[in-house]
Amino acid sequence: MKKYFIKYILEFLVIVIGISLSFYFEKQNAISYKEELKNQSLKRILKNIEVDIEDYNFNIEAHELSIKSANWLYDRFDDLPAQPKDSVGYHFGIAITVNTIFVDNQEEYRGLQNSGLLELIENDQVVIGLQNKYTRHDFLKKIEEFIIKNKEPLFDYLYKNTKLISRKVNNLGLPYDRTYIGRNVTNEIIERINESITWHTFYLTLVQNRKKNDLELVNLIKSEIN
Repeated sequence: MKKYFIKYILEFLVIVIGISLSFYFEKQNAISYKEELKNQSLKRILKNIEVDIEDYNFNIEAHELSIKSANWLYDRFDDLPAQPKDSVGYHFGIAITVNTIFVDNQEEYRGLQNSGLLELIENDQVVIGLQNKYTRHDFLKKIEEFIIKNKEPLFDYLYKNTKLISRKVNNLGLPYDRTYIGRNVTNEIIERINESITWHTFYLTLVQNRKKNDLELVNLIKSEIN
């Protein structure tokens, strides 16, 4: 009886250990699967960040160009009639029409967030960085909308007082070949242009900081994946 008892105990232990190992490996497989999904999402986010950085570079160049032309007009306000008509037309065109519309892809981040996979990210700095990134994106879009809306009264002035000589475009793909056909530039117009400098500069600073933060975030995400 003692021999049979020991045999049954050993068989029972083997079964328990087998079931325990089965649950353990099943759990580990589930964790590994979720970890792989998390890393796949992070890799796609890295691709999105690469596209965002390209957009940042375009937006930085565009807003710097608009600021430069707006400053040119404001600094020469009292002497604009004496300036070459083509130069005045060029700077009015750039200062008024050059704006940006930032389009980003937040789908992958939202999927990571809604699926609960965000909780699997070990480095808190990655989580904080992603949260700050997409919150800042929404703010950038609001500033762009404000700049465009604030410039709306200037477009009517532009079309009445300048003429597009040709369809030539600059390196940003934007038309620039205008000449000035108006007479006097009103104080209202020049003040609106002057105000736009403030908002373009504010936006420019935000984008430059976002680009810097994104480059740092890229390194953090790569470390998390590895």
